[in-house]
Amino acid sequence: MIAAAESAKSLDGEGDMAIAAASSFVGDANGNDNDGDDDDAENDANGKMGAEDGGDDVSNAKGQSGDACNNNYNNDYNADGRFDHTSRKVVVHNILKYIRHKELQKLVASWLVGHESKNIKIVATKKPPKDNWVKVTLSEESMVNTFIELINTGGEGGKAMLNGRGKPLFAKRADEMFVNGGDRRECGDSGDGQKRKERHPDGNDGGENGGERDTRNTKRFKSSPEIRILSSDEVRDAITPLWKMTYPQQLDSKMKEMVNKCAKTIVKEIKGKFKILEREAKRGQRNKNSIQLYDWLNQLRAIEIDQPIPSPLKYEYRNKCEFTIGYRLVSDDRGEREDNTLIPTTTGGEKDTVDAELTMRDGVTKEGDDGEDEKVAADDLNITTNPHTSIAMSSLSTSTSNAEFRKVPAAGFLAQGWNGGIYPPHPLQNMPDWSCGIADIFNEFLPTSSIPPYDSKAHRGVWRTVTVRCSLRTRECMVIVLHAPATGGAGARDDGSDDYTRTFDAEKVRLVGMLTKGAIPTPKRDFPEGHCNDTYTADISGAATPSSATGMNKSGSEEEKVEDNNNNDGGIRVTSIYFQEYDGLSLPTPDHPVQHIYGKKYIEEKLGKCTFQISPGAFFQTNTDGAEVLYSIIVERIREVTSDPQRTLLLDVCCGTGTIGLTCLKEGVVGALVGVDIAEPAIADARINAKRNGFHDAEKAEESGVVTTTRFVASAAEKVMPEVMRDISSGGVRGMSTTTPVIVAVVDPARDGLHGIVVRTLRANEKIQRLIYVSCNPVGTLTRDAAMLCGPPTKKYPGRPFKPTRSQPVDMFPMTKHCEMVMTFDRMSKEEYEKYQA
Repeated sequence: MIAAAESAKSLDGEGDMAIAAASSFVGDANGNDNDGDDDDAENDANGKMGAEDGGDDVSNAKGQSGDACNNNYNNDYNADGRFDHTSRKVVVHNILKYIRHKELQKLVASWLVGHESKNIKIVATKKPPKDNWVKVTLSEESMVNTFIELINTGGEGGKAMLNGRGKPLFAKRADEMFVNGGDRRECGDSGDGQKRKERHPDGNDGGENGGERDTRNTKRFKSSPEIRILSSDEVRDAITPLWKMTYPQQLDSKMKEMVNKCAKTIVKEIKGKFKILEREAKRGQRNKNSIQLYDWLNQLRAIEIDQPIPSPLKYEYRNKCEFTIGYRLVSDDRGEREDNTLIPTTTGGEKDTVDAELTMRDGVTKEGDDGEDEKVAADDLNITTNPHTSIAMSSLSTSTSNAEFRKVPAAGFLAQGWNGGIYPPHPLQNMPDWSCGIADIFNEFLPTSSIPPYDSKAHRGVWRTVTVRCSLRTRECMVIVLHAPATGGAGARDDGSDDYTRTFDAEKVRLVGMLTKGAIPTPKRDFPEGHCNDTYTADISGAATPSSATGMNKSGSEEEKVEDNNNNDGGIRVTSIYFQEYDGLSLPTPDHPVQHIYGKKYIEEKLGKCTFQISPGAFFQTNTDGAEVLYSIIVERIREVTSDPQRTLLLDVCCGTGTIGLTCLKEGVVGALVGVDIAEPAIADARINAKRNGFHDAEKAEESGVVTTTRFVASAAEKVMPEVMRDISSGGVRGMSTTTPVIVAVVDPARDGLHGIVVRTLRANEKIQRLIYVSCNPVGTLTRDAAMLCGPPTKKYPGRPFKPTRSQPVDMFPMTKHCEMVMTFDRMSKEEYEKYQA
């Protein structure tokens, strides 16, 4: 909270910090929430289901969080019980349109200087980009009129205060800018207290030509989007958009995208860097003779793309799924199964319809408007925060638009954006049976739970998401339940109605019992005609059994019970359960604390010749069979340049649980491995996996003096890469047997790509003769990173450049638009490089 500025000093120092802190509660100067993301970030599928690529994170709607809203906001609820403090907001107009955020903070603080007696306290400010107004939130509604009077009459001679260019400011209440209960902005407000001349969408002025302004078709005044129940085919269209194509057609579509949006874009980006250097040379900033375009860039096909390698499994291939928990809408005239899912009916005699959920995360806003004041979905439908309230729907644009709907807590996927609701995974062909079985268990538990799903806009409720990981080869399954604090979160009301601490532990026990009482149920699926189940059916005799499974508790407790439950009935059972408490925005980081509740602390997966341990926060490829194909390509690319494997060191950047590096060691194509990853849980697994597969890690063996072949480092790659490369270049790696090695690098970053420091380090160390880039975002960050690796040398990116020599797409995600790319870069020879420098 920002107290009134006490002195001019506060404008340059402490006042800035205070206002910045309060501003971060609402958002930055551009109107964005101050959250970060990062998971594997396969996030474009997120908000739908996370079933594409590495889209493993099902994010929550944006909203505010933290203790900042604990006290002053508890009474800011409207008649429907919704979190609302518009009455404490003031909009100040005639702010400079392109003012910097820091300058805006100083301006706001200056308004209060010399007026401390008025006891005005500002808790937040927010200015949308390219707009000439700022929204100011005060701590109490009683301050609003005083603040407005201060802005409008607090200048010289009782006139309005001025902006940075001497023009008068004008303030008015924020709630006066909205009509019809806050659903639309008041038409024609120019920001100076005057009405703009009304104009119809057809260009005619209002008033004289009759009629009021029709704002229905304009972007700013766009009405709420349609809320309707999608058919099964429409759900597939939204989440697996290529499902209607034959598999050869899917591969052909991905091939064209790799050529047009990956290969051609890389060439274009590199040529663009040469053009920049040419312009600098013309201005005399560079030697004109030092810039020559590389010959390979002028070839007709500068980067050759091989035909995509198909996935071994076309259907039900995912080993990790994430479900959002919220509310689905149930039509009373459609019937319901015992498992709380709808009995499908037909619309227009063509398509089966499925359940829909309207999530209470109603942070979706009208297009072009502020994300904070104009709630669309749940407000327009008069949905209350009671999770089991019946509601009347009178404006749904479906065949059941006038029917009665009930809200039922459920777990599933978003298929229409935030205000479109959540859908079950059953119609999706890339989702395995066990994932749908887990969803059914939660859809049985949630409607009977006394604890509601989490509402990230109001910061109330508890249940947030469910992450499920499973191995068909070891028949193990892990469930991670993400939840808000049982106390109800930052938006908890004073009456204690949002405090679930008394019942939370009992509900956890009940949920664990439901998840572990037997094998995961195999539900009926709503597949389209022609679907062929080709899930993993190979011999699983080597799978974990009660007698051979690792990690068994010798004392005979919960872990032993898990093994007893894993009998030979052929079904997959839940073997590990975690709960994770989180009250922030988006999703927690991979190393966010988790609470182990039941069974083993990890699951095992067999991949190639190796067995890997996977913990809750560790990254692992979501298509196990596809990963074997992917890694076999990497092994072959390394084998091509390793005449002496024992003197070859593999630098594995973004190594995760060590799958790529340990596979290469096991295949005998390298003699030593250094892995770097930012996620500590993944590195902990990597060290265990090294030992499990017959190798020893340097970090664990240093004290005993054992010479090892692996070293795993838990840190951001950009922080440790320079040090790691110095160690290697100086004659070897600490604690490892390999000295003066030949270096091959493999990078497998998340969708954000490589940090600039990592690119610079890889490029500058010319001992690295081959770099293999494994990208899950080949039409995005791969093109950027490739241009920096292969472009002309600069002060920021020195050293001889690489050039792409092989490009192999691998279809890891059938029926989606995503495709993995293995691009091989070889260092340009000294002779060729000197030719371009002549």
